[in-house]
Amino acid sequence: MPTFVYRVKTRQGGARQGELEAVDQDAALRALRRQDLYVTRIREKSSRSIEGWSFPGTARVSQNDVMVVTYQLEALINAGVPLVQSLDMLATQTSAPAFQAVLRAVKQKVESGSSLADALQGHPTVFTPWYVSMVEAGEESGTLDKTFGRLAVHLDKVVRLRQQVKLALAYPLLVVSVALLVLWVLLIWVIPMFATMFADWGDALPWPTAVVLALSRWLQEQWVSALIGMIGMGIGGRLWAKTRSGQRMIEHVVLRLPLLGKLRRNVAVVHVARTLSVLLGSGVPILRSLEIAQKVSGLQLMAWALEEARSSIREGHTLADPLERSGMFPRLVSNMVGVGEATGSLDTALGNVADLYEREVDRDVAAFTAVLEPLMIVVLGIGIGFIVVAMYLPIFQMPSVFD
Repeated sequence: MPTFVYRVKTRQGGARQGELEAVDQDAALRALRRQDLYVTRIREKSSRSIEGWSFPGTARVSQNDVMVVTYQLEALINAGVPLVQSLDMLATQTSAPAFQAVLRAVKQKVESGSSLADALQGHPTVFTPWYVSMVEAGEESGTLDKTFGRLAVHLDKVVRLRQQVKLALAYPLLVVSVALLVLWVLLIWVIPMFATMFADWGDALPWPTAVVLALSRWLQEQWVSALIGMIGMGIGGRLWAKTRSGQRMIEHVVLRLPLLGKLRRNVAVVHVARTLSVLLGSGVPILRSLEIAQKVSGLQLMAWALEEARSSIREGHTLADPLERSGMFPRLVSNMVGVGEATGSLDTALGNVADLYEREVDRDVAAFTAVLEPLMIVVLGIGIGFIVVAMYLPIFQMPSVFD
């Protein structure tokens, strides 16, 4: 639940300030006025968080929670339960405290006369622009139950796709973490034991052994600085990756990698095609749909391509031509979009594109995992093998040194 910082005046003329937890600013104002206080200033306390990082006290709502609630809203509205009552029931049943507060705030807004889309728009970190736009279209067309059904199916596919990619990367990341920990233990605790054995060798040590011993000594003396440096580089790299120049450089590198580049582009194509299909099928205008799709693509280069497509459509051109010229979409996508525009079934064509490339992503993930795992094992084996050979090399050369 958000915290609000306030300044008030009492009936006696005194001034006070403090903090108050409430579902939203209106609820905080009502709570203070019930205490017979005159509010002179109130604002939400800024959360100590950076995009992409979470700190204690900054609870987040997962897409899986939003998906479950969307399915439940579809079922309740189909059953004839009023919207306010549905939101109240879901706020009570949801296990996540942060989501409970959001749903209660949305319910209060709807009760006060706001549309559901306007109420959802006040929580952009939970309900994305495409979600709000689809709800708005559903309210205007009187098909809110069908809109929630489309939203739920779309969210379900997005969540499954992300989980699939994460699971594919989980094992390689675990192997890397364990290998780095083993290397750290070897260099900090094991290698120094060999250093005492080779103390009298001087310049007679083979160069691999000298390099490993020098690295081990440096880590023993500077391990705190090395640890702080790695953490700092990780945080700095994450923040740099959020900048425009950082995103552009990372995307250029990733998209040129043999397997990962194709996988990353296909995932973005699925997000864009699925989003456009659902939005257009719900009656959202194409220019607004493209604007929303720019935010869900996940690739800055693809977002720029969609912006050029919006400009082209404003000038009276088709959608297929700018997609093909951009180079970010495979030719098959632009061809299928062209057929959809010619037959008046663009939403269906985009849905078929999303289905097709979802299957392509499945194959890409399997191929990427099959290549990445043995490649990582080989690289890590070379690193650890180099250390082992470096430590035993002087022992093999010992008779020739002392002859």
